[in-house]
Amino acid sequence: MDPMALMDFFGFSIGEVERMMLVMARVSGIFLSAPFFSRTAGPTRIKALLIIVLTIVLYPLVSPWSHEGQGNMPYMLYAAVVELAIGIVIGLLVQWVLLAAQVAGSVLGFQMGLSMAMVMDPTSGIQEGVLSNMLYLTGLMLFLAMNGHHMLLEGLARSFHVLPLGQGLPGGNALLEAAVTAVLGMFKLALLIAAPIITFTTVLYLGMGLINKAAPQIQVFFLSMPVAQMIGVLALGLYLTVFGDVMMREITLSTGAALKLMGL
Repeated sequence: MDPMALMDFFGFSIGEVERMMLVMARVSGIFLSAPFFSRTAGPTRIKALLIIVLTIVLYPLVSPWSHEGQGNMPYMLYAAVVELAIGIVIGLLVQWVLLAAQVAGSVLGFQMGLSMAMVMDPTSGIQEGVLSNMLYLTGLMLFLAMNGHHMLLEGLARSFHVLPLGQGLPGGNALLEAAVTAVLGMFKLALLIAAPIITFTTVLYLGMGLINKAAPQIQVFFLSMPVAQMIGVLALGLYLTVFGDVMMREITLSTGAALKLMGL
């Protein structure tokens, strides 16, 4: 079918089609990096359909961009890449909280001797540690429970007014500072989550070392693994009572930081 004939049939001009493509590029960025939207679970066609539906819903709210209808293909491609990058940045600034839980799970698995226990994560399609997968999915459920996906979509809709199509990314210094802050915050939060279990297991290994020094005939290595796992699971169970509050607070702060970076 001739694309020009199809455009005439629906009553779209070339400029309107360009604007719709740029809106779709920014929406696609969210689906590449944001929590929940970036997961590979489910048919790809459903995700593509959601991108199209969101584009149709957001399109009437978007003002024409500066080079609309000029047919400048090189600048159009450049603007599409920039819009995709804006969507990815918004998603990543929220995603880092869940990545912190995932990193904390990897550290805990190493401390508890579970680093070799890998499971297939159906939502990402890769193998991950048991604790890493559990903490990530727990954080994701909290993100959905507090309507984080709604806030993310609302921020995406408002971003078209603060950052119009074709305007480009926010200031380089602000973007770099936000990226560094997000990475530092990720490792800080991961250490905060893993700290109680790391403390318990470290004290356990020190005690086992003293026992081995006093009684070398005891096979401390074989004794320490099940004890470390038992103590780690008990400590993790106690810590999960406050894990939800910590994650919800950090998700709220990260979502606010993403919206603030975009001027919202």
